[in-house]
Amino acid sequence: RGGWSGVECGGRIRLMSAPPGSDGPPPPAWWRSAVGDVSTSGVTHAARSIGGLGSSAPEIPTTTKLLLCGGVAGAFSKSCTAPLARITILRQLQSTGQVPGWIPGENQGILRALSKIVREEGVRALWKGNGVTVLHRLPYSSINFYAYENIMDWLEGEGAFAHT
Repeated sequence: RGGWSGVECGGRIRLMSAPPGSDGPPPPAWWRSAVGDVSTSGVTHAARSIGGLGSSAPEIPTTTKLLLCGGVAGAFSKSCTAPLARITILRQLQSTGQVPGWIPGENQGILRALSKIVREEGVRALWKGNGVTVLHRLPYSSINFYAYENIMDWLEGEGAFAHT
C-alpha cells in the first residue's frame, strides 16, 4: 500500500503522504523516482507505459513526451478554469459600461454571474475566447514543464545530467 493514506484522529481523518511500499515518511522527491528509467521523472515512466500499448508503435522520444504532457496539461487546466476567467474579464469591463447587461458598480457573486452568462448567452459562452487562450497555453506549458523536469534532473544529478 502506498500513496496517500488516512489516519483517524479524534473523529477527523488526517491525510499523510508516504512513498509506495513504505510505512515511513517520504524521502525527498520520492514521487519523481522510477526504477530503471534514464530520468527520475515519473512522467518518463508513465509516458513510456502509454507509448508501449501497441508493440508496433514506435518509441516516442522523452523530449516529445515531456513537451506533449506539459502542453496538454496546461491546455486542459486552462479550459477547466475558463468560465472563471470569463467572469474576471467581464467584471473588469463592467466598470467601463461597455458590457451590455452588466451595470457598473453592481456587485454579483460568482454563481450569479455564471448563471447570468448561461441564461443570456448559453453554456458555450462560458468558454468564449478559450481557443486563443489554449493556443497561448500549449507552448507556454510545454516549455515550462520541459524546463522544470530538466532542471530537476540537473539539480539531482540524474537523467542526462547523471554524475558517473
